[in-house]
Amino acid sequence: MLSAEKIQSNWERYLTEVKNNISEERSSILLPFLKKYEERFMMMPASSKNWHHSAFAGGYCDHVLRVLDCANALYTVWNNKGGNMDTYTIEEMRFAALFHDLGKMGQQEGEYYQPNDSQWHIDKLGQVYKFNTDIPAMKVPERSLFILQEIGCKVTQNEYITIKIHDGLYDDSNKFYFMSGQKETRLRTHLPLLMHQADHMAAQIEFEQWNNNTNSIPSVKPKNASKADKIQRKSKALNEANNPNLSAATLGVIDSFFNED
Repeated sequence: MLSAEKIQSNWERYLTEVKNNISEERSSILLPFLKKYEERFMMMPASSKNWHHSAFAGGYCDHVLRVLDCANALYTVWNNKGGNMDTYTIEEMRFAALFHDLGKMGQQEGEYYQPNDSQWHIDKLGQVYKFNTDIPAMKVPERSLFILQEIGCKVTQNEYITIKIHDGLYDDSNKFYFMSGQKETRLRTHLPLLMHQADHMAAQIEFEQWNNNTNSIPSVKPKNASKADKIQRKSKALNEANNPNLSAATLGVIDSFFNED
């Protein structure tokens, strides 16, 4: 779990990374979009199961920034070991890192992750979030690319391929790219490999942090309530009167996420 201060600082850093590393032509589209859904981006998790990676409030930004840091480090490794760094740009690498998981927001009219109202799934499987079945089923990389085109943000061919196949061989449909039988169909750049390595590295680190129980929410309330802290408290105000589809079980799950004891 993350403190409200960490959620806030991650979000501020995320916006800064977009502003500083993405061209003005694209950041002028991306930043208003991100700020429009600010509360969702700040608070959404990076996965559904607590043992997977960053399945907690603020987990998405925390994960994406870790992938960016891993990508920057791996860029140095590839360069030092003789990789052809002329096949992609730094902006392409950082754009792919910052938006490879954009599809985890769901759609503009519907979130991807919802608090799980089944205590059995939470206790037995660690599935603290469930998927929103009211929005069309789509793989996360494909939804990421769909959202980018939906808001009018252009992507390069390198960015498109990298985002599409960043899950590597965990997705069987990526075999065409990673297990080519002909030299003509081999990847023309190592960027997708670098991004898959960065994503895998970040997810493994996050699993180890969870496994070692090092990511805990401080028991002391912050003196100055940040925006993230206010969002957490606002979530407690949800009630069945203004949302008839919100069951008592769901309310209990939401409360458990923001329990300050």
